[in-house]
Amino acid sequence: MTTAQNPGRARRHGATITGTTRRTAYIAALVAPLLTACAASTAPADRSGVDSLTALPRALTSVERDAVSAGNSFALRLLRTSDARAAGKNVLLSPLSVSLAMGMTMSGAAGETESQMAGTLGWRGRTRTEINTAYRDLMMLLPTLDPAVTVTLANAIWVRTPLVADTGFAGDVRRYFNAEIRSAATPSAMFDAVNAWGNTQTKGLVPKVLDTPPPDDLLMLLANAVYFDGAWRDRFESAKTKPGPFRLESGADVSVPLMTRDGRFRGFTDGSVLAAELAYGNTAYSMLLLAPQTGTVSSLVATLDSARLATITNGLATVSATTPLTLPRFRVSGSLELSPHLAALGMPRAFTDAAQFPRLLGPSVKIGFVRHGVAVDVDEAGTRAAAVTSVGIVPTSMPLPYRFDKPFVFVIRERFAGTVLFTGVVRDPRA
Repeated sequence: MTTAQNPGRARRHGATITGTTRRTAYIAALVAPLLTACAASTAPADRSGVDSLTALPRALTSVERDAVSAGNSFALRLLRTSDARAAGKNVLLSPLSVSLAMGMTMSGAAGETESQMAGTLGWRGRTRTEINTAYRDLMMLLPTLDPAVTVTLANAIWVRTPLVADTGFAGDVRRYFNAEIRSAATPSAMFDAVNAWGNTQTKGLVPKVLDTPPPDDLLMLLANAVYFDGAWRDRFESAKTKPGPFRLESGADVSVPLMTRDGRFRGFTDGSVLAAELAYGNTAYSMLLLAPQTGTVSSLVATLDSARLATITNGLATVSATTPLTLPRFRVSGSLELSPHLAALGMPRAFTDAAQFPRLLGPSVKIGFVRHGVAVDVDEAGTRAAAVTSVGIVPTSMPLPYRFDKPFVFVIRERFAGTVLFTGVVRDPRA
């Protein structure tokens, strides 16, 4: 992952923050699971008198409960797979963005490809309509949960002219994912359009998710963007932020701005992990911080499954008012190519010439790439986080054309016994 300096900017909630933060793999790994639910509305600067939410506005259906369970399981499996490939670098993910982008793509799949994608995303046993309905309801629910927190979710699709998306697929993505389908003349125009769209949707946090030259055979791009903006329910005081040591995995200490506060959070420890939950806005959203007490952060991630996470969250309890909490002020950003991660999680066929996407476009197609960009900005006022996931659709390999339009060898032979009569190399057929 790449990191970026944050020399200072005016926060959207009125506080002016200055200074820079050196980002580390440790902090990114703590934050990554939290991006499963990202969400839309600006939190007020004055937190006094804001209600504390105690429950969802309505009971979830059985399919919606499965959606939450499936999403959380996928989030942690993707985190484990990504961290195992990170080679000591930062890991930043929005599993929600990846799931929505892949779910939209799955609406064009069939056969074993669809089955593998559904299983990887945690939807095994559910019909396409049930899955799409759950995605639609989740997209409607998340932005409305907390009026003090902003959550926006957006989807869009670009098709290379003169191709046209399958009508059934087009109807489904409009109905369930609220995705507009647009045309673009060239692969470069498609990349430029997605980058501009993602920059707008994330308010500049992810200015360019596609930063490599596009493949010449790019036919379609499917994109999801997630944006989150939440003020801490109980803020850190800027005056208390001081430079302090942060220990890297190498054992070296580096100086970073450390924010501190006392109490006003829920905590948990069992000797192997230290956990703290910091609420945003009206408490519908929170950041859960996890630090290993034994071993490394990689070993913590490797054992962090749904059951382990449930044990931690169910064990959270309000700490005493004098319990200190220290957290670096940081901004991390970066991008990943997720194709190998998703293939390893159980959907390899979608990336091969055997892919089955009959409902996307007329030609036989496969997923060429899944590019994922994320940025997270944490300071005394709160958190802004954003992600863009872009799925590139390319043709499967066509039968090899037999074209001898460059220098070639010829052999004239008797076919049954194999006697060669003539042979040669033609480099210029004009001579």
